[in-house]
Amino acid sequence: MEMKCIRKYRTHIRLGTLSASVFSTLFRGVSAMLFVYLCSAPHCVLAAGAADEGTLRVVKYGEHVFVRSAFSPQHDLVVRVAKGTNRQINFVSTLLVNASAGMSMQELTVGTTIHGNGDDSTPWNINSTYIGANHGCSDARVVTIPEHGLTTADLGTLWTDEAGAQFCLLKIADKDRGWFLPPSTSQNAIWHFNRKYTGSTLKNQAGRTLTHTKISMVQLTPACRIKTQQYLIDGKTPLVEGEPSACDFFDIVEEYDIINPASIVQDMIDHPGEQRSFTAAHLAGVIRNHITYRFHPNGAHVIHTKSTALQEFRIGYMGFIQSGKLYTGKFDTHEYYIPKTLPFTQDDTAYDFRAIQDYRARPKSPLRFRTASKNIEFPENLPERFFQFLGRKDGDKTVREVGYGLGYSLINGMTKPAIRAGGAGSSLMLYSSAKTYPTAIDSKAARTIPAGTKFDCIAYRQYFHPAAQPNATCFLWHKEGTDTVVYADYHKAVDRDVLKLPAELVGKKITIVEKTPSLTLHTHESVPENGMIVSVSNDYGYMVIRVH
Repeated sequence: MEMKCIRKYRTHIRLGTLSASVFSTLFRGVSAMLFVYLCSAPHCVLAAGAADEGTLRVVKYGEHVFVRSAFSPQHDLVVRVAKGTNRQINFVSTLLVNASAGMSMQELTVGTTIHGNGDDSTPWNINSTYIGANHGCSDARVVTIPEHGLTTADLGTLWTDEAGAQFCLLKIADKDRGWFLPPSTSQNAIWHFNRKYTGSTLKNQAGRTLTHTKISMVQLTPACRIKTQQYLIDGKTPLVEGEPSACDFFDIVEEYDIINPASIVQDMIDHPGEQRSFTAAHLAGVIRNHITYRFHPNGAHVIHTKSTALQEFRIGYMGFIQSGKLYTGKFDTHEYYIPKTLPFTQDDTAYDFRAIQDYRARPKSPLRFRTASKNIEFPENLPERFFQFLGRKDGDKTVREVGYGLGYSLINGMTKPAIRAGGAGSSLMLYSSAKTYPTAIDSKAARTIPAGTKFDCIAYRQYFHPAAQPNATCFLWHKEGTDTVVYADYHKAVDRDVLKLPAELVGKKITIVEKTPSLTLHTHESVPENGMIVSVSNDYGYMVIRVH
């Protein structure tokens, strides 16, 4: 019997779902020694060697969750997830580890880093601040007052500057610094805070004076009231601490409320002299996020966010996804490809992301992809997928070794092209840090979002091995509900190239979502066992298809 088959069934042995009769049949003809080994040390067997391509392996050590999938014959992909500034779910890093490595924490943290992404969970930009995910209201200030002598008894008290503006002491950071935020001047839920401090002193009602030497912005955190965080094997079974588990997919389900900072200030004022929680149950929430992170065995993470406006707010924008740049490290090349874009020049640099852009250097200033910038092809179908590549040079040739896609659904939710184009004036910003900030919705939709408004966004992050389909720039797929969405992009002409999909998709119906005129899909109606056939003319073409 092949070891691949044994690996598949040993998972069921460990989980206790394999009957005695099936067990006997499975191991008929297998040596007694191997039989004893598998039964006596199933965790060791699971931890050693690479998983087959259809299996995801997951383990949790404390707050750190490691999600492992096959990447290439030599390497497995390990995505590390933990908790962020507001104790919310947060991506940490992505590594390539040796395919033979085990599942201990030490082995899962030694390898080639391809992505450092400690701030990839996505905040809202509302009421002139970023808030939620790793962020808090930026209207708060940390005020340096050398040897201030403030104590818990001073929390929640109001201090007046030399122009008569009042500020509430929310937190004593240390012996020289305190956090202040004024009461909101707004008459509704859309908070507005005075950020101007006049003079160099603050005085309380009792006449005590504090002399400050420095005032800096600080984000008011924690800003999220965590309601639930679940780690579920195949979306059902809770992940057991420290036990490696194999599954078809893995869900992290999270729900949290973003707290209205004006509610925090008022609560402190109403309870002076107390150490109050910034996320207490009675505080007003402005937005509720319900997020399901679903990890698949082919390097895909599908992120389904359902958000509800608990109060009205003014929207700047929301992306639901964002991503740091890939980590170049030992790689020679770092490239960026964005379909549906046009060449443009900014800061004396010529850019062409559709043709694949050298991305080793950071942009000198933020690159915004929007109609006004004349760098998008179709205002009614905004760029929605963004690909980065790491590679090496082989003479004049670039050999791509790592691919990474970030994008929105074209078939579900608020990012279907017509809906997104109607509610987003921009498609994307590449910041001067080289970080990627897509836009799902901004103030084009409405300046003020009423309480009760609901948002439904499906997005994805996906790592892939470009060499697996050498003729294509990108060839990847992931599930969205019961559908599978397939992407294929080419930067050269091909004649009847074969794109083979997993066996479970064979026979399923094919529907073209979008494609360039230069690409011909010769396969019709359903996915054949031997693969779909495509041809591309004019050295460029792409298609997106739905398999259902």
